[in-house]
Amino acid sequence: MALILFIIVPIFGLIALGYAAGRSRILPDSAPEALSAFVFVIGMPTVLFRTLATASFEGGSPLALWATYFAAVALTYGLGIVAARRFGRVDRRAAVIAGLGASFSNLVFVGVPVASLAFGEAGLSKLAMLLAIHLPLMMMASTLLVERAALLDRRDAGDSDAQGLAVGAIVLRVGRNLVRSPLILGVFAGLAWRATGLPLGGPLGEIVRMLATATGPLALFALGLTMTRFKVRGDLRMGLIIAFLALVLQPAAALVVGTFLLPPDWLVLCVAMAACPSGANAWLFANYFRSGESLAATVIVTTTALSAVTLSFWLVAL
Repeated sequence: MALILFIIVPIFGLIALGYAAGRSRILPDSAPEALSAFVFVIGMPTVLFRTLATASFEGGSPLALWATYFAAVALTYGLGIVAARRFGRVDRRAAVIAGLGASFSNLVFVGVPVASLAFGEAGLSKLAMLLAIHLPLMMMASTLLVERAALLDRRDAGDSDAQGLAVGAIVLRVGRNLVRSPLILGVFAGLAWRATGLPLGGPLGEIVRMLATATGPLALFALGLTMTRFKVRGDLRMGLIIAFLALVLQPAAALVVGTFLLPPDWLVLCVAMAACPSGANAWLFANYFRSGESLAATVIVTTTALSAVTLSFWLVAL
């Protein structure tokens, strides 16, 4: 009960406050974008910079953490695609979007606050190692899968001019975008500072600490504000199936794999991160490729709402 009171209630209380503020329109219409931009461009890169520059990474292997987490992601992603094709009767692009929604946990806006409150600085240091490759790997794989699905959909529609998949060009394009990502820049900056051996103290250290401390609450409030932009539309049954994969199957898979690869404290962190709700990336992909938009929005809303219960379960159970 204490765990729920001191971790889950503050986290979802801040999300609820943000949602209430968005619904009541007491903030400008631009507030969701502005706060989210601050969190993504300044706040989270600062958290990653500070964590990677100062944290201790003893006691476990990043490779084992990556293997555990992404084994669960791969299983969930694949089952999401299969479920969408089987039960949702959608095109290939929307099926990939469903797989992405099932497996792309919101490690930035939810994962960082959860890791900070539940596991402290030690949890953030482990999460930083996961975040270092999470965005690049997921964006690269998802772009290739959606581009391939779009090609096959065009061929199914009788487009004889549909060209083969230009893997090299896609990888280059995504790679260029990732190099400019604030999160990736925060990772590189933190590793570079760490390599110098200099302490992160004085006025600079205090500024960084203050920014990093403010980021978690702002991220949760911004997430609540943003949730007012998404509506439950379309096939709710399909949305609930994807939510089950994201909130139950994925952390369960991480638990099974991690039992053999990770020490207990690393395992708990990994499972908790795998149990986070879906992020907005699925909707961004759906909007860009003009397929599965309503399903992606439904998944974001349902997983965020239901994760108040499922995340509590996983944290208490572990």
